[in-house]
Amino acid sequence: MAIMQSIKVPLVSVNDTKLTVQELPFANGDKVEKGAIVLIFETSKTAYDVEAETDGYIQYACVVGTDYAVGEEIAMITSTQEEVVAVAKEIKTKPVQASTTVFEGETVFSNAALALMKDHKIDRSAFAGKDFVSVLEVNQKLGIKEAFSGTVVKQNSAVVNVDKTKVIVEKLSSNKKKEIEYLSAVQSSDLISTVNNFIELDGVFDNLNKKFKTFKNSLLPVTIYEAARLLKEYRKLNAFFSGEEIAFYNSVNIGFAVDLDKGLKVLKIPDADQKSIFEIEDMMLDLSGKYIDDKLHISDLTDITFTITDLSNEGVSFFHPLINMMNSSILGISSIDSKLNRSTFSLSFDHRVTEGKLAANFLKELKSRIESFALDK
Repeated sequence: MAIMQSIKVPLVSVNDTKLTVQELPFANGDKVEKGAIVLIFETSKTAYDVEAETDGYIQYACVVGTDYAVGEEIAMITSTQEEVVAVAKEIKTKPVQASTTVFEGETVFSNAALALMKDHKIDRSAFAGKDFVSVLEVNQKLGIKEAFSGTVVKQNSAVVNVDKTKVIVEKLSSNKKKEIEYLSAVQSSDLISTVNNFIELDGVFDNLNKKFKTFKNSLLPVTIYEAARLLKEYRKLNAFFSGEEIAFYNSVNIGFAVDLDKGLKVLKIPDADQKSIFEIEDMMLDLSGKYIDDKLHISDLTDITFTITDLSNEGVSFFHPLINMMNSSILGISSIDSKLNRSTFSLSFDHRVTEGKLAANFLKELKSRIESFALDK
């Protein structure tokens, strides 16, 4: 049998140990040409296309909507259609084996799971090889099954029984599940704090609007520009807690959050500390266009070292931004108070990596840099 291409689940991000099959564009046995998209994965950040590396006939060994571990073979391209039939028979008769892929990072436990483990004297080592452990996993270890026939969901780290006669239940998307998992990985430590500072804007936009082609009356480009330069000095805000050590990033890759009714995405400005304010604006325009046209590449969304989330157009006075996995901080931009002509900047930080004084000094310097753009300064 001539297998022209074996298709395995790729490692597209250090955070994704499993990917979800989103779409199978062909039917088993269909002829495919080199360069054709034969499978689409859903990752925590975006869709990931798999292309045929050769002409041949496609045979899938996966199901849409199902998660598969990195490295698991889920499709292949054979040289003849007859071989597809032989492969299909082999797949049907082959005994199902558990995936041998084991998570090698630090296991993350929800607070409710830890409390339940303490009550039942279960050691953390019982969950070795798992990336995230909730109450459901602990209950499974205890042999407890849900007696209620409805759907079980988690709310505020607690398990809630849902009576389907009183509510309408919608299944969480794979992206939302991963978002919950990755945000919980940092927030579950209970060591997250937020500091706030006002940015006075008198005269600032008069100057900035002369520089920008598109982002008029926006603080985001200049914030990316100035924050990136400060992060070279404030290295602990451009790092993350690895379990036993602090991992400092070599590059400053700023991510800015975008949600234009196509799902929340964090788009990356790589090496932002080395780019001019004009280059940053151009990159923001380019990335936003790719987001709208569904043409983002996985490299546009990964390896982000520091995130800025801009809610200045959402009418919020201030908010508490949540730190992303493998980051130690995140900056939030609130709406501009039209009466006082100022905006609140909020910096959330991980106490396992840094402390309040450093975070406060970072905000103080960032405030000074942005306010210096006023014409009368």
